Amino acid sequence: MRDSLKASGDWRASVRAAADSAWVEDRGAAGPYARASLLEWGSITKGLVGTTAYLTLDTNRRVADLLPEYPDAEYTVADLVHHTSGLRRLPTNMRGGLVRDPYRGTVGRPLSPEDVRPEGGAWGEYLYSNTGYALLGSILDRVHGDWFGAVQEHVLVPAGITTATVTPRAHDCIMPSLWFGRPLAPWQMAGSPYAASGGMWSTFEDLCRYADWALAHDAGPERTVSWQREGVTMWINGEVRASGAAIVSAGGIRAAAHALAQVPNRSDQIATALIARALAGAQPPG
Repeated sequence: MRDSLKASGDWRASVRAAADSAWVEDRGAAGPYARASLLEWGSITKGLVGTTAYLTLDTNRRVADLLPEYPDAEYTVADLVHHTSGLRRLPTNMRGGLVRDPYRGTVGRPLSPEDVRPEGGAWGEYLYSNTGYALLGSILDRVHGDWFGAVQEHVLVPAGITTATVTPRAHDCIMPSLWFGRPLAPWQMAGSPYAASGGMWSTFEDLCRYADWALAHDAGPERTVSWQREGVTMWINGEVRASGAAIVSAGGIRAAAHALAQVPNRSDQIATALIARALAGAQPPG
């Protein structure tokens, strides 16, 4: 099996072996990570939005009660957080990939009633949905005036995160280069309802601060309400146009990783390998 910690290409990763220890870099800022400062969180954004919803909303409320312009939204706020609303990952009319940006056409436009109708028979079942979190952001907009402002108040400021933004300047964005040297443009999510599902950017250090805040020993369950769990492992991850990010926790050890232009889930594999090495008592190279 290939050793994920020997993967070529551009990536960063750090591990924290105990709550009272410091983060230790396995691979630091080099290449694109040295030329710019902000990396994409992708769907790790959902962790902040889900926590803010649980801290500030009645999660048993029907979405239609909070946003009456969507009368078919019979599911609850909790359904959106837990991906049990029955909403698709993206509406059927949205297509994208490495070349085409699925979000560009949504900038400045609210979700339509058709976008937020659940799949037939899928309500109550787990169905991962970016649309659900876009709708959750719209609820926070309605209740608080601005979903990102609410996230700042309830997550970013308490966590000591100062660089997080959904409107990064182009020259600050860490992106892989195309074959002729020009950086690949990120998906256009600023100003789109889908920014609440995956539009966050920050320094790598602030990504680690989010991990510490969410996984603190005295943290309530709402801080990881949008995370995934399997046995003793807990994680949250995100894949966007040409990068991926992951935070993984197991056995009292946490790891954070970010990778550019790698195979899908490479950041998860790197973070998991860091934890496995720490649990085995091995020392990082160099």
